[in-house]
Amino acid sequence: MTKKVIIIIVMLTAVLGQTGVAYGENQSPAISSGTGVVIDSSTGAVLYEKNKEEQAFPASLTKLMTAILLEDHMANGEWMTASKKATLQEASNSVFNLKVGERMQKEEALKALLVISANDVAMMIAEHIGGDEAAFAELMNKRAASIGMTHTHFVTPNGLHDPQHVTTAGDLALLAKEAMKYPDVMAAMGTEKTEVKTDQRQVVIRDRSLIFQNPLALGGKTGFTDQAHNTLIEYLKQDNKTVIAVVMKSSREAEYQDVEAIGKYGLNRLEVQRTLQKGELVGATTFYGERVEGVLSESMVLTRLKEDHAEYTYTPVYGTLHNGQKTIEAGEVIGAYQIHKNGVLLTQIPIVSLKRVTHVDPPLISSEKSSVPAPRWGWMVVCLLLLAYGLYKSLSASALRSKQYEVEKEVV
Repeated sequence: MTKKVIIIIVMLTAVLGQTGVAYGENQSPAISSGTGVVIDSSTGAVLYEKNKEEQAFPASLTKLMTAILLEDHMANGEWMTASKKATLQEASNSVFNLKVGERMQKEEALKALLVISANDVAMMIAEHIGGDEAAFAELMNKRAASIGMTHTHFVTPNGLHDPQHVTTAGDLALLAKEAMKYPDVMAAMGTEKTEVKTDQRQVVIRDRSLIFQNPLALGGKTGFTDQAHNTLIEYLKQDNKTVIAVVMKSSREAEYQDVEAIGKYGLNRLEVQRTLQKGELVGATTFYGERVEGVLSESMVLTRLKEDHAEYTYTPVYGTLHNGQKTIEAGEVIGAYQIHKNGVLLTQIPIVSLKRVTHVDPPLISSEKSSVPAPRWGWMVVCLLLLAYGLYKSLSASALRSKQYEVEKEVV
C-alpha cells in the first residue's frame, strides 16, 4: 500500500509540475518597469505590452535614432570635428571624452556612440549633420514620423534630459526594428569590447551593461537619467526567432530581469512560418524584351503567433524598367517581394537584379540608306533637265537655220 501511495504522489507531482511550466510560459509576465513591450522583429506584431503608449523619457535610447541618421547622412571615412559645445556635454564614461578640435571618422563615432553611449560624440554628430542641435532634432523628428513613431518628440541627440524630449516603449520598438536595416548599427550594439580612434589617439572601450550576460541577447542599448530612470532595448533570439524587448521607467535591478522575462514570453508565442534567404531567386521581369532575374536583397525569417491561422501570400512585384533607362546594374532594385496577411501588406523585401543587363538600340540602317542617295538622285535629275533643255535649244536653232536657208534659196 505504501508503494502505491508513493507512486501516485510521484505521478501527481510530475503532472502538476508540467502543468505549472506550461502555465508559466503562457501567462503574461508581471514586470516592475513602468512601461514595456515586445514585438516580433520580422512583422512588428505586438507579443507583450504594458502601457506601451505611455510617454516617458528615453535617456540614451535616443542615440539609436542618432546612429540611424549618421548612417543615412555620412559615408565611411568622412571626418567630423568636436566643438566646444560637444565637449561640454555631460560625460557618460571615464575612458573616452572628446577635446575641442579632436576629429573622428564616421565609423569610429558610431562605435563610441553605441558601445559607451558617448554624449559628446552624439552632439558632434548632430552639429556635423544638422549644423546645430535644433536643426538635427528636426531631422530626428522627421525620421521618427517616417517609421510611425507617433508619440515621440526629440529635442537632444543624446537623450540628456529635456522635459519636451519624450517617446514611448511602443515607438522605441519601432525604432529598434528600423535599426535592423543597418548592419553597422546592429554590429555596434552587439559589441562588448572594441577600440576607437581619433586623429589624436586610440582607446579601448567596453560596454559595461549586463546585456551580454543574457545568452539570448544579440545586443542592445541601455539608458539612464535621474528623470528617465533606467531604460533598455534588447534583441533576443532563440530557435531562429527574434524579438525586440523594450522597458522604460525601470531600475537597474529590474530592467534586465524584466526584459528577459517578457522576451522569453514573446519568443514562446512565436513559430517560424517561412525562411527567406538573401540571393534567393523570386521570379523575373523583362527589359526591352530581355529576361531579368530578380533575387532577394536580404534574408528574413518570417514568424507568426502559434495561434495565428491567417492566410499569408508571397508575391514578387516589379516596376517599370524603361523610361529611357539603358542599363540595369547587378544589385539594382527592380521590385519588391510583398508579404500579405489576409490581403493586407505586412512587410516587403527589395528585389534586386541578379546580373547586369544593357540595352543597345539597333543602328538606323534604313534611314541612312535613304538619306545618303537622295542628294545624288537630285543632281542627276537637274543634270538631265539641263541636258534636255540644251538639246532642245540646239535642235530649235538648227531648225531655224534650215528654214532661213530654204527662204533664201527661193528668193534666188
